[in-house]
Amino acid sequence: MKKIFYGWYILAVGMIGAFLSAGSSQLFMSIMLKPLTAEFGWSRTETTGAITTGTILAGLLALPFGIMADRYGPRVLTTAGALISALMYFLLTKCSALWEFYLFFVTARIVSTNTLSSIVPRTAAVNWFRRFRGRAIGLLSMATPLGSSFLAFLAQLIMENHGWRSVFQTFAWVMVVFQAIPAGLILRRRPEDLGLKPDGVEQEVDPLQAAPKNVTEEEHWTLREALKTSSLWYITGASVLGLMVNAGIGFHLVAYYTDVGIAAYYAVGAMSVYALTGAFGNALWGFLSETISERLLAMYIMLLTALAIFYLQGISGTTDAFLFAVFFGLTSRGEGTLVNVLVANYYGRRSFGTINGFIYPFNMLGLGFGPLMASFAFDMSGSYRGVFYLFMGLSLIAALLLWLARKPKKS
Repeated sequence: MKKIFYGWYILAVGMIGAFLSAGSSQLFMSIMLKPLTAEFGWSRTETTGAITTGTILAGLLALPFGIMADRYGPRVLTTAGALISALMYFLLTKCSALWEFYLFFVTARIVSTNTLSSIVPRTAAVNWFRRFRGRAIGLLSMATPLGSSFLAFLAQLIMENHGWRSVFQTFAWVMVVFQAIPAGLILRRRPEDLGLKPDGVEQEVDPLQAAPKNVTEEEHWTLREALKTSSLWYITGASVLGLMVNAGIGFHLVAYYTDVGIAAYYAVGAMSVYALTGAFGNALWGFLSETISERLLAMYIMLLTALAIFYLQGISGTTDAFLFAVFFGLTSRGEGTLVNVLVANYYGRRSFGTINGFIYPFNMLGLGFGPLMASFAFDMSGSYRGVFYLFMGLSLIAALLLWLARKPKKS
């Protein structure tokens, strides 16, 4: 019986961490918003400001986390990140002042985002997989939105019976037992540390499987070298535009649905479908990238996104709303997965964390400006039509940038 490649254990721990990192996500905290404001008398703006602050700082600190991920690997960073997050959750149960809430939650948001859901686990996946890199990153990307959906539901159940403090207390113990301990015992920096190669024994290929893309000798670039290539800037620009569009549409989807006469109950249901199909879309596009060019797939996604937004403007009923949710979820969410695969395959694994850490702050700008842009456009015109056309144009520009982002060659 063939021994299971150790990289799959690495990936499993990473997926658990990405799943649990949703405990500091926007969706999860939306469940906690009213109980916190009701008990302490804080305004909703004051409370949600912690989420915004944590998100911005997580993006700004992505590069240092990326450098540490390349240098030290996931074992130390993920274990420490899980323990710090657990400590912050526990301290949140004791907080009574707004500054305490900001200190504890923002710290948890920064640490969990970088060590559990984005930079560190994706760097580990890139180091341990090459032929199966697409599915590894896709599965990691799937875990966080699934965690957001499940943990928000779990938090609501706990809160209804035991209060909001019990939610954070429960999550603190869950983080220690299901992430900190497994991470400390299982995670390793690179397969070479255990005398292995990426994907296991690369020479053994199952003849019944679909033929993978040709795996040539991987080049390794430093961030300084990568910054001199136009492709990195094209990829970054496309990633920012894609996230701007996805965030803008996703944030305003329920509001738009109700504006066109769809009942709020069905609007929220369609939004849930969008989130779930988006999660599975991450894995789908990751698997496809192992046999089809990830650059062409990313271009295809952006073109389909533009088409989906065009369709969105003509919906008139519940069926249309759910059809759009499925289509947009499957197309739009895969862009992030494919960008990570693209960066890894273009610039190698040795500095992936650092290069990805450079791109991440720009992505956060896209995530922040997309919803704001749509809100401003609606306030000025009373309609989403203009900004939806703008988002279609941005999707087409992103597709063009990806077409220009050819694989660089070292001189």
